[in-house]
Amino acid sequence: MTRSVRQSLKQEGKVVYASSAPTGVLQRKQGWSMSQPTVSPSEVLFICISGPDLGKRVSLRDGEVVIGRSSLCDVLSDDPEVAERHVTLLLKEGRVACCSVEGALFLDGHRVTDTVVIPKQQLRIGRSLWQLMVQDSPGTSRWIGDLSDRISSVAGVEKLQGFDARDMFSEVLRSRTDDEIEEYFTVGTPSTTPALEAVNTAWPKPWVFFKTFTLSAVAYLGFVFAYHEFQNANLVPGLIMTGTFLIPVSLLIFFYEMNVLRNVSLYQVVKLFLFGGITSLILSLFLFRWAHLDSWLGAMDAGLIEETGKAAALFLVVNKLKYRYTLNGLLFGAAIGAGFSAFESAGYALRLGMQSGPDAMLDNITLRGVLSMVGGHILWTAMVGAALWRVRGDRSFSIEMLRDPRFLRIFGLAVGLHMLWNSPLALPFYFKQLVLGFVSWVVNLAMIQAGLQEVRERQQAQASRVSDPPRDPRLRSV
Repeated sequence: MTRSVRQSLKQEGKVVYASSAPTGVLQRKQGWSMSQPTVSPSEVLFICISGPDLGKRVSLRDGEVVIGRSSLCDVLSDDPEVAERHVTLLLKEGRVACCSVEGALFLDGHRVTDTVVIPKQQLRIGRSLWQLMVQDSPGTSRWIGDLSDRISSVAGVEKLQGFDARDMFSEVLRSRTDDEIEEYFTVGTPSTTPALEAVNTAWPKPWVFFKTFTLSAVAYLGFVFAYHEFQNANLVPGLIMTGTFLIPVSLLIFFYEMNVLRNVSLYQVVKLFLFGGITSLILSLFLFRWAHLDSWLGAMDAGLIEETGKAAALFLVVNKLKYRYTLNGLLFGAAIGAGFSAFESAGYALRLGMQSGPDAMLDNITLRGVLSMVGGHILWTAMVGAALWRVRGDRSFSIEMLRDPRFLRIFGLAVGLHMLWNSPLALPFYFKQLVLGFVSWVVNLAMIQAGLQEVRERQQAQASRVSDPPRDPRLRSV
Protein backbone atom coordinates (compact mmCIF):
# COMPACT_ATOMS: atom_id res chain seq x y z
CA MET A 1 0.00 0.00 0.00
CA THR A 2 1.09 3.61 -0.43
CA ARG A 3 2.50 5.32 2.64
CA SER A 4 -0.36 7.83 2.87
CA VAL A 5 -2.95 5.06 2.71
CA ARG A 6 -1.19 3.05 5.42
CA GLN A 7 -0.95 6.07 7.68
CA SER A 8 -4.59 7.03 7.23
CA LEU A 9 -5.71 3.49 7.94
CA LYS A 10 -3.59 3.27 11.07
CA GLN A 11 -5.02 6.54 12.33
CA GLU A 12 -8.55 5.22 11.85
CA GLY A 13 -7.73 1.97 13.64
CA LYS A 14 -8.23 -0.07 10.49
CA VAL A 15 -6.51 -3.33 9.68
CA VAL A 16 -3.56 -3.27 7.29
CA TYR A 17 -0.64 -5.35 6.35
CA ALA A 18 2.21 -3.27 7.73
CA SER A 19 5.17 -3.17 5.39
CA SER A 20 7.45 -2.46 8.33
CA ALA A 21 6.32 -5.53 10.24
CA PRO A 22 8.51 -8.63 10.38
CA THR A 23 7.80 -11.22 7.70
CA GLY A 24 4.73 -13.26 8.53
CA VAL A 25 3.34 -10.75 11.03
CA LEU A 26 -0.15 -9.46 10.35
CA GLN A 27 -1.04 -6.32 12.27
CA ARG A 28 -4.75 -6.47 12.88
CA LYS A 29 -7.79 -5.11 14.62
CA GLN A 30 -11.51 -5.48 14.21
CA GLY A 31 -11.67 -9.17 13.36
CA TRP A 32 -8.75 -10.00 11.10
CA SER A 33 -8.04 -13.39 12.60
CA MET A 34 -4.81 -15.23 12.00
CA SER A 35 -6.91 -18.38 11.97
CA GLN A 36 -8.70 -17.32 8.79
CA PRO A 37 -8.28 -19.72 5.87
CA THR A 38 -5.23 -19.32 3.72
CA VAL A 39 -4.85 -20.00 0.04
CA SER A 40 -2.37 -22.49 -1.31
CA PRO A 41 0.95 -21.30 -2.77
CA SER A 42 -0.30 -22.04 -6.30
CA GLU A 43 -1.13 -19.18 -8.65
CA VAL A 44 -3.72 -16.87 -7.09
CA LEU A 45 -5.94 -14.95 -9.51
CA PHE A 46 -8.39 -12.14 -8.82
CA ILE A 47 -11.02 -12.40 -11.57
CA CYS A 48 -14.01 -10.28 -12.51
CA ILE A 49 -16.99 -12.61 -13.01
CA SER A 50 -19.66 -10.04 -13.91
CA GLY A 51 -20.16 -6.38 -14.71
CA PRO A 52 -18.31 -3.89 -16.93
CA ASP A 53 -14.93 -5.42 -16.04
CA LEU A 54 -16.00 -8.99 -16.87
CA GLY A 55 -13.04 -11.12 -17.90
CA LYS A 56 -10.34 -8.91 -16.38
CA ARG A 57 -7.93 -10.76 -14.13
CA VAL A 58 -4.75 -10.14 -12.22
CA SER A 59 -2.26 -12.58 -10.78
CA LEU A 60 -1.50 -11.84 -7.13
CA ARG A 61 2.14 -12.30 -6.24
CA ASP A 62 4.49 -10.44 -3.94
CA GLY A 63 3.67 -6.75 -3.70
CA GLU A 64 0.43 -4.85 -3.83
CA VAL A 65 -1.97 -4.56 -6.75
CA VAL A 66 -4.10 -1.48 -7.32
CA ILE A 67 -7.41 -1.54 -9.21
CA GLY A 68 -8.87 1.71 -10.49
CA ARG A 69 -9.52 3.94 -13.47
CA SER A 70 -6.19 5.71 -13.31
CA SER A 71 -3.64 4.73 -15.94
CA LEU A 72 -1.14 4.25 -13.10
CA CYS A 73 -3.14 1.37 -11.62
CA ASP A 74 -2.08 -2.23 -12.12
CA VAL A 75 -5.58 -3.12 -13.35
CA LEU A 76 -7.27 -0.45 -15.45
CA SER A 77 -11.02 -0.64 -14.84
CA ASP A 78 -13.69 0.11 -17.45
CA ASP A 79 -16.35 0.38 -14.76
CA PRO A 80 -17.73 3.96 -14.65
CA GLU A 81 -18.43 3.63 -10.92
CA VAL A 82 -14.87 2.69 -9.99
CA ALA A 83 -12.68 5.44 -8.51
CA GLU A 84 -9.30 6.52 -9.86
CA ARG A 85 -7.57 4.37 -7.22
CA HIS A 86 -10.37 2.25 -5.86
CA VAL A 87 -8.82 -0.69 -4.00
CA THR A 88 -5.50 -2.31 -3.18
CA LEU A 89 -4.83 -6.04 -2.88
CA LEU A 90 -1.92 -7.72 -1.17
CA LEU A 91 -1.04 -11.42 -1.00
CA LYS A 92 1.05 -12.27 2.05
CA GLU A 93 1.42 -15.39 4.17
CA GLY A 94 -1.24 -17.12 2.11
CA ARG A 95 -3.87 -14.45 2.79
CA VAL A 96 -5.27 -11.86 0.41
CA ALA A 97 -5.80 -8.49 2.07
CA CYS A 98 -8.13 -6.01 0.39
CA CYS A 99 -8.28 -2.35 1.35
CA SER A 100 -10.49 0.45 0.06
CA VAL A 101 -8.59 3.54 -1.06
CA GLU A 102 -11.15 5.90 -2.60
CA GLY A 103 -14.24 3.82 -3.34
CA ALA A 104 -16.75 1.60 -1.58
CA LEU A 105 -16.34 -2.18 -1.33
CA PHE A 106 -18.99 -4.82 -0.68
CA LEU A 107 -18.00 -8.35 0.36
CA ASP A 108 -20.84 -10.84 -0.11
CA GLY A 109 -23.33 -7.97 0.10
CA HIS A 110 -21.83 -6.26 3.18
CA ARG A 111 -19.93 -2.99 3.00
CA VAL A 112 -16.32 -3.21 4.15
CA THR A 113 -13.32 -0.90 4.17
CA ASP A 114 -10.68 -3.58 4.54
CA THR A 115 -10.92 -7.33 4.80
CA VAL A 116 -9.37 -10.67 3.99
CA VAL A 117 -10.85 -12.27 0.88
CA ILE A 118 -11.06 -16.04 0.54
CA PRO A 119 -12.05 -18.17 -2.48
CA LYS A 120 -15.78 -18.25 -3.37
CA GLN A 121 -16.46 -14.88 -1.71
CA GLN A 122 -17.64 -12.13 -4.05
CA LEU A 123 -16.22 -8.63 -3.79
CA ARG A 124 -18.20 -5.87 -5.50
CA ILE A 125 -16.07 -3.04 -6.87
CA GLY A 126 -18.28 -0.45 -8.54
CA ARG A 127 -20.75 -2.44 -10.64
CA SER A 128 -18.46 -5.42 -11.08
CA LEU A 129 -18.22 -8.62 -9.06
CA TRP A 130 -14.74 -10.03 -8.45
CA GLN A 131 -13.75 -13.39 -7.06
CA LEU A 132 -10.57 -15.02 -5.83
CA MET A 133 -9.50 -18.13 -7.70
CA VAL A 134 -6.62 -20.40 -6.81
CA GLN A 135 -5.17 -22.28 -9.75
CA ASP A 136 -3.08 -25.34 -9.21
CA SER A 137 0.37 -25.37 -10.63
CA PRO A 138 0.84 -27.54 -13.72
CA GLY A 139 -1.18 -30.65 -13.09
CA THR A 140 -4.47 -32.28 -13.92
CA SER A 141 -6.75 -29.36 -13.05
CA ARG A 142 -4.59 -26.86 -14.94
CA TRP A 143 -4.53 -29.18 -17.96
CA ILE A 144 -8.32 -29.51 -17.84
CA GLY A 145 -8.65 -25.73 -17.65
CA ASP A 146 -6.42 -25.26 -20.69
CA LEU A 147 -8.41 -27.89 -22.59
CA SER A 148 -11.64 -26.12 -21.66
CA ASP A 149 -10.24 -22.85 -23.01
CA ARG A 150 -9.32 -24.50 -26.31
CA ILE A 151 -12.79 -26.00 -26.66
CA SER A 152 -14.34 -22.58 -26.05
CA SER A 153 -12.13 -21.05 -28.74
CA VAL A 154 -13.11 -23.72 -31.28
CA ALA A 155 -16.80 -23.23 -30.46
CA GLY A 156 -16.51 -19.46 -30.78
CA VAL A 157 -17.67 -18.77 -27.22
CA GLU A 158 -15.99 -16.99 -24.34
CA LYS A 159 -13.74 -18.94 -22.02
CA LEU A 160 -15.26 -19.96 -18.71
CA GLN A 161 -14.56 -17.42 -15.98
CA GLY A 162 -15.34 -17.81 -12.30
CA PHE A 163 -17.08 -21.17 -12.67
CA ASP A 164 -16.90 -23.36 -9.57
CA ALA A 165 -18.75 -26.69 -9.74
CA ARG A 166 -18.64 -27.22 -5.98
CA ASP A 167 -20.19 -23.83 -5.35
CA MET A 168 -22.73 -24.29 -8.13
CA PHE A 169 -24.07 -27.53 -6.65
CA SER A 170 -23.73 -26.47 -3.01
CA GLU A 171 -27.53 -26.30 -2.55
CA VAL A 172 -28.27 -29.78 -3.89
CA LEU A 173 -28.45 -31.61 -0.56
CA ARG A 174 -30.21 -28.88 1.39
CA SER A 175 -33.58 -29.97 2.78
CA ARG A 176 -36.62 -28.34 1.13
CA THR A 177 -40.32 -28.41 1.88
CA ASP A 178 -42.99 -29.29 -0.67
CA ASP A 179 -44.20 -25.68 -0.51
CA GLU A 180 -40.75 -24.41 -1.50
CA ILE A 181 -40.60 -26.78 -4.46
CA GLU A 182 -44.11 -25.86 -5.62
CA GLU A 183 -43.33 -22.15 -5.35
CA TYR A 184 -40.12 -22.67 -7.30
CA PHE A 185 -42.10 -23.82 -10.32
CA THR A 186 -44.62 -20.97 -10.11
CA VAL A 187 -42.88 -18.70 -12.61
CA GLY A 188 -43.18 -17.60 -16.22
CA THR A 189 -46.62 -15.97 -16.07
CA PRO A 190 -47.12 -12.18 -16.35
CA SER A 191 -47.61 -11.97 -12.58
CA THR A 192 -44.78 -14.32 -11.58
CA THR A 193 -41.98 -13.27 -13.94
CA PRO A 194 -39.45 -11.12 -12.04
CA ALA A 195 -38.50 -7.69 -13.33
CA LEU A 196 -35.25 -7.57 -15.29
CA GLU A 197 -33.48 -5.52 -12.62
CA ALA A 198 -34.40 -8.15 -9.98
CA VAL A 199 -32.73 -11.03 -11.84
CA ASN A 200 -29.68 -12.47 -10.11
CA THR A 201 -26.95 -12.86 -12.73
CA ALA A 202 -24.46 -14.78 -10.60
CA TRP A 203 -23.88 -18.42 -11.48
CA PRO A 204 -27.12 -20.26 -10.56
CA LYS A 205 -27.20 -22.87 -7.82
CA PRO A 206 -29.64 -25.52 -9.09
CA TRP A 207 -31.20 -28.06 -6.76
CA VAL A 208 -34.66 -29.03 -8.05
CA PHE A 209 -33.13 -31.22 -10.76
CA PHE A 210 -31.64 -33.44 -8.05
CA LYS A 211 -35.00 -33.74 -6.28
CA THR A 212 -36.52 -34.73 -9.62
CA PHE A 213 -33.78 -37.28 -10.20
CA THR A 214 -34.23 -38.78 -6.73
CA LEU A 215 -38.01 -39.13 -7.01
CA SER A 216 -37.78 -40.59 -10.52
CA ALA A 217 -35.06 -43.02 -9.50
CA VAL A 218 -37.12 -44.27 -6.55
CA ALA A 219 -40.12 -44.81 -8.84
CA TYR A 220 -38.00 -46.64 -11.43
CA LEU A 221 -36.39 -48.89 -8.82
CA GLY A 222 -39.86 -49.63 -7.50
CA PHE A 223 -40.94 -50.84 -10.94
CA VAL A 224 -37.76 -52.92 -11.31
CA PHE A 225 -38.35 -54.57 -7.93
CA ALA A 226 -42.03 -55.22 -8.66
CA TYR A 227 -41.26 -56.72 -12.08
CA HIS A 228 -38.59 -59.07 -10.73
CA GLU A 229 -40.80 -60.04 -7.81
CA PHE A 230 -44.09 -60.64 -9.63
CA GLN A 231 -43.09 -61.10 -13.31
CA ASN A 232 -46.20 -59.13 -14.26
CA ALA A 233 -46.08 -57.85 -17.85
CA ASN A 234 -48.43 -55.00 -16.94
CA LEU A 235 -45.50 -53.37 -15.14
CA VAL A 236 -43.36 -53.14 -18.28
CA PRO A 237 -44.82 -49.87 -19.68
CA GLY A 238 -44.30 -48.09 -16.36
CA LEU A 239 -40.80 -49.52 -16.04
CA ILE A 240 -39.86 -48.31 -19.52
CA MET A 241 -41.37 -44.85 -19.06
CA THR A 242 -39.82 -44.14 -15.65
CA GLY A 243 -36.46 -45.57 -16.68
CA THR A 244 -36.08 -43.81 -20.02
CA PHE A 245 -37.51 -40.48 -18.81
CA LEU A 246 -35.46 -40.37 -15.57
CA ILE A 247 -32.28 -38.69 -16.83
CA PRO A 248 -33.77 -36.60 -19.70
CA VAL A 249 -36.36 -35.00 -17.42
CA SER A 250 -33.81 -34.40 -14.64
CA LEU A 251 -31.42 -32.71 -17.08
CA LEU A 252 -34.29 -30.68 -18.51
CA ILE A 253 -35.09 -29.39 -15.01
CA PHE A 254 -31.40 -28.48 -14.64
CA PHE A 255 -31.59 -26.25 -17.72
CA TYR A 256 -34.92 -24.90 -16.45
CA GLU A 257 -33.03 -23.73 -13.37
CA MET A 258 -30.28 -22.21 -15.51
CA ASN A 259 -32.86 -19.82 -16.96
CA VAL A 260 -32.35 -17.19 -14.24
CA LEU A 261 -34.84 -14.89 -15.97
CA ARG A 262 -37.66 -17.18 -14.76
CA ASN A 263 -39.74 -16.04 -17.74
CA VAL A 264 -40.66 -19.49 -19.10
CA SER A 265 -43.45 -21.39 -17.38
CA LEU A 266 -43.33 -25.10 -16.65
CA TYR A 267 -46.32 -25.50 -18.99
CA GLN A 268 -44.30 -24.11 -21.91
CA VAL A 269 -41.42 -26.45 -21.09
CA VAL A 270 -43.65 -29.54 -20.91
CA LYS A 271 -45.42 -28.55 -24.13
CA LEU A 272 -42.15 -28.21 -25.99
CA PHE A 273 -40.87 -31.45 -24.45
CA LEU A 274 -43.86 -33.32 -25.89
CA PHE A 275 -44.50 -31.54 -29.19
CA GLY A 276 -40.86 -30.69 -29.84
CA GLY A 277 -39.83 -34.26 -29.11
CA ILE A 278 -42.33 -35.90 -31.45
CA THR A 279 -41.87 -33.22 -34.14
CA SER A 280 -38.11 -33.73 -34.19
CA LEU A 281 -38.57 -37.51 -34.36
CA ILE A 282 -40.97 -37.29 -37.31
CA LEU A 283 -38.75 -34.82 -39.18
CA SER A 284 -35.72 -37.04 -38.60
CA LEU A 285 -37.54 -40.13 -39.88
CA PHE A 286 -38.52 -38.29 -43.06
CA LEU A 287 -34.91 -37.17 -43.53
CA PHE A 288 -33.66 -40.73 -43.01
CA ARG A 289 -36.12 -41.90 -45.70
CA TRP A 290 -35.08 -39.24 -48.20
CA ALA A 291 -31.33 -38.92 -47.62
CA HIS A 292 -30.11 -42.56 -47.67
CA LEU A 293 -26.85 -41.48 -46.04
CA ASP A 294 -26.48 -44.74 -44.14
CA SER A 295 -25.15 -46.44 -47.27
CA TRP A 296 -21.83 -44.64 -46.85
CA LEU A 297 -21.94 -43.09 -43.36
CA GLY A 298 -23.53 -45.95 -41.47
CA ALA A 299 -24.80 -45.02 -38.01
CA MET A 300 -22.90 -41.73 -38.22
CA ASP A 301 -25.58 -40.35 -40.54
CA ALA A 302 -27.74 -39.80 -37.44
CA GLY A 303 -25.45 -36.91 -36.50
CA LEU A 304 -26.41 -34.84 -39.51
CA ILE A 305 -30.03 -35.98 -39.82
CA GLU A 306 -31.16 -35.97 -36.20
CA GLU A 307 -29.45 -32.68 -35.31
CA THR A 308 -31.15 -31.11 -38.34
CA GLY A 309 -34.51 -32.53 -37.28
CA LYS A 310 -34.16 -31.23 -33.73
CA ALA A 311 -32.95 -27.82 -34.89
CA ALA A 312 -35.95 -27.59 -37.23
CA ALA A 313 -38.26 -28.34 -34.29
CA LEU A 314 -37.02 -25.11 -32.69
CA PHE A 315 -39.13 -23.30 -35.29
CA LEU A 316 -42.12 -24.15 -33.08
CA VAL A 317 -41.07 -21.41 -30.70
CA VAL A 318 -38.39 -19.33 -32.44
CA ASN A 319 -40.77 -16.49 -33.33
CA LYS A 320 -42.10 -15.96 -29.81
CA LEU A 321 -40.33 -12.64 -29.30
CA LYS A 322 -41.02 -12.43 -25.58
CA TYR A 323 -38.44 -15.19 -25.22
CA ARG A 324 -35.52 -13.15 -26.47
CA TYR A 325 -32.62 -14.34 -24.36
CA THR A 326 -29.84 -16.85 -24.97
CA LEU A 327 -30.84 -18.69 -21.79
CA ASN A 328 -34.37 -19.10 -23.19
CA GLY A 329 -32.97 -20.73 -26.33
CA LEU A 330 -30.79 -22.98 -24.20
CA LEU A 331 -33.87 -24.17 -22.29
CA PHE A 332 -35.97 -24.66 -25.42
CA GLY A 333 -33.20 -26.68 -27.07
CA ALA A 334 -32.87 -28.81 -23.94
CA ALA A 335 -36.65 -29.42 -23.92
CA ILE A 336 -36.66 -30.67 -27.52
CA GLY A 337 -33.52 -32.74 -26.96
CA ALA A 338 -34.98 -34.26 -23.78
CA GLY A 339 -38.20 -35.22 -25.56
CA PHE A 340 -36.29 -36.75 -28.46
CA SER A 341 -33.97 -38.63 -26.10
CA ALA A 342 -36.75 -39.99 -23.87
CA PHE A 343 -38.97 -41.17 -26.73
CA GLU A 344 -36.06 -42.71 -28.63
CA SER A 345 -34.76 -44.53 -25.54
CA ALA A 346 -38.25 -45.86 -24.77
CA GLY A 347 -38.41 -47.30 -28.29
CA TYR A 348 -35.00 -48.97 -27.98
CA ALA A 349 -35.96 -50.43 -24.59
CA LEU A 350 -39.23 -51.86 -25.91
CA ARG A 351 -37.58 -53.38 -28.97
CA LEU A 352 -34.77 -54.98 -26.96
CA GLY A 353 -37.25 -56.28 -24.41
CA MET A 354 -39.25 -58.00 -27.15
CA GLN A 355 -36.17 -59.36 -28.95
CA SER A 356 -33.78 -60.27 -26.14
CA GLY A 357 -35.77 -60.32 -22.92
CA PRO A 358 -36.08 -58.14 -19.81
CA ASP A 359 -32.42 -58.25 -18.78
CA ALA A 360 -31.28 -56.74 -22.08
CA MET A 361 -34.02 -54.13 -21.78
CA LEU A 362 -32.92 -53.09 -18.27
CA ASP A 363 -29.26 -52.98 -19.29
CA ASN A 364 -30.12 -50.73 -22.23
CA ILE A 365 -32.18 -48.36 -20.07
CA THR A 366 -29.35 -48.06 -17.54
CA LEU A 367 -26.58 -47.58 -20.11
CA ARG A 368 -28.41 -44.99 -22.19
CA GLY A 369 -29.46 -43.13 -19.06
CA VAL A 370 -25.93 -42.92 -17.65
CA LEU A 371 -24.39 -41.91 -20.98
CA SER A 372 -27.02 -39.21 -21.54
CA MET A 373 -25.70 -37.44 -18.44
CA VAL A 374 -22.27 -36.92 -19.99
CA GLY A 375 -23.45 -36.16 -23.51
CA GLY A 376 -26.28 -36.77 -25.92
CA HIS A 377 -29.35 -35.21 -27.47
CA ILE A 378 -30.15 -32.87 -24.59
CA LEU A 379 -26.74 -31.18 -24.48
CA TRP A 380 -26.36 -31.02 -28.26
CA THR A 381 -29.75 -29.44 -28.90
CA ALA A 382 -29.39 -27.10 -25.91
CA MET A 383 -26.22 -25.57 -27.35
CA VAL A 384 -27.85 -25.24 -30.78
CA GLY A 385 -30.90 -23.52 -29.27
CA ALA A 386 -28.69 -21.13 -27.32
CA ALA A 387 -26.69 -20.27 -30.44
CA LEU A 388 -29.84 -19.59 -32.48
CA TRP A 389 -31.36 -17.34 -29.82
CA ARG A 390 -28.02 -15.56 -29.41
CA VAL A 391 -28.16 -14.66 -33.09
CA ARG A 392 -31.88 -13.85 -33.14
CA GLY A 393 -31.98 -11.54 -30.11
CA ASP A 394 -34.92 -9.12 -30.28
CA ARG A 395 -35.52 -9.63 -34.00
CA SER A 396 -38.01 -11.84 -35.79
CA PHE A 397 -36.49 -15.01 -37.16
CA SER A 398 -35.19 -15.06 -40.71
CA ILE A 399 -33.41 -17.74 -42.74
CA GLU A 400 -30.36 -15.48 -42.93
CA MET A 401 -29.78 -16.15 -39.24
CA LEU A 402 -28.99 -19.77 -40.04
CA ARG A 403 -26.02 -18.56 -42.09
CA ASP A 404 -24.57 -16.59 -39.18
CA PRO A 405 -21.14 -18.03 -38.23
CA ARG A 406 -22.08 -17.94 -34.54
CA PHE A 407 -24.89 -20.40 -35.25
CA LEU A 408 -23.14 -22.47 -37.91
CA ARG A 409 -20.12 -23.09 -35.71
CA ILE A 410 -22.20 -24.46 -32.83
CA PHE A 411 -24.52 -26.44 -35.11
CA GLY A 412 -21.53 -27.95 -36.89
CA LEU A 413 -20.00 -28.84 -33.54
CA ALA A 414 -23.22 -30.57 -32.41
CA VAL A 415 -23.35 -32.55 -35.67
CA GLY A 416 -19.69 -33.51 -35.34
CA LEU A 417 -20.07 -34.61 -31.72
CA HIS A 418 -23.09 -36.74 -32.62
CA MET A 419 -21.32 -38.35 -35.58
CA LEU A 420 -18.28 -39.19 -33.45
CA TRP A 421 -20.57 -40.56 -30.75
CA ASN A 422 -22.08 -42.97 -33.30
CA SER A 423 -18.78 -43.74 -35.02
CA PRO A 424 -17.28 -47.26 -34.92
CA LEU A 425 -14.33 -45.92 -32.93
CA ALA A 426 -14.38 -47.87 -29.65
CA LEU A 427 -12.33 -47.00 -26.57
CA PRO A 428 -12.26 -48.83 -23.24
CA PHE A 429 -14.33 -47.64 -20.27
CA TYR A 430 -16.51 -45.51 -22.56
CA PHE A 431 -13.64 -43.02 -22.83
CA LYS A 432 -14.90 -41.75 -26.19
CA GLN A 433 -18.28 -40.82 -24.72
CA LEU A 434 -16.64 -39.19 -21.68
CA VAL A 435 -14.42 -36.99 -23.86
CA LEU A 436 -17.30 -35.98 -26.14
CA GLY A 437 -19.45 -35.33 -23.08
CA PHE A 438 -16.78 -33.08 -21.59
CA VAL A 439 -16.74 -31.02 -24.78
CA SER A 440 -20.54 -30.78 -24.74
CA TRP A 441 -20.65 -29.61 -21.13
CA VAL A 442 -17.92 -27.00 -21.65
CA VAL A 443 -19.84 -25.48 -24.56
CA ASN A 444 -23.13 -25.50 -22.64
CA LEU A 445 -21.55 -23.90 -19.58
CA ALA A 446 -19.98 -21.27 -21.83
CA MET A 447 -23.43 -20.61 -23.30
CA ILE A 448 -24.85 -20.21 -19.80
CA GLN A 449 -22.06 -17.75 -19.02
CA ALA A 450 -22.81 -15.82 -22.22
CA GLY A 451 -26.50 -15.79 -21.32
CA LEU A 452 -25.79 -14.39 -17.85
CA GLN A 453 -23.59 -11.69 -19.37
CA GLU A 454 -26.35 -10.82 -21.85
CA VAL A 455 -28.76 -10.27 -18.96
CA ARG A 456 -26.22 -8.07 -17.15
CA GLU A 457 -25.75 -5.92 -20.24
CA ARG A 458 -29.51 -5.46 -20.60
CA GLN A 459 -29.76 -4.57 -16.92
CA GLN A 460 -27.05 -1.94 -17.34
CA ALA A 461 -28.71 -0.55 -20.47
CA GLN A 462 -32.04 -0.33 -18.66
CA ALA A 463 -30.43 1.36 -15.66
CA SER A 464 -28.76 3.89 -17.97
CA ARG A 465 -32.09 4.76 -19.58
CA VAL A 466 -33.68 5.26 -16.18
CA SER A 467 -30.84 7.39 -14.80
CA ASP A 468 -30.52 9.44 -17.99
CA PRO A 469 -34.07 10.14 -19.27
CA PRO A 470 -34.50 11.53 -22.78
CA ARG A 471 -34.17 15.28 -22.96
CA ASP A 472 -37.20 17.34 -23.95
CA PRO A 473 -36.39 18.61 -27.46
CA ARG A 474 -38.22 21.86 -26.68
CA LEU A 475 -35.60 22.74 -24.07
CA ARG A 476 -32.69 24.73 -25.38
CA SER A 477 -29.21 24.00 -24.14
CA VAL A 478 -27.40 26.84 -22.43
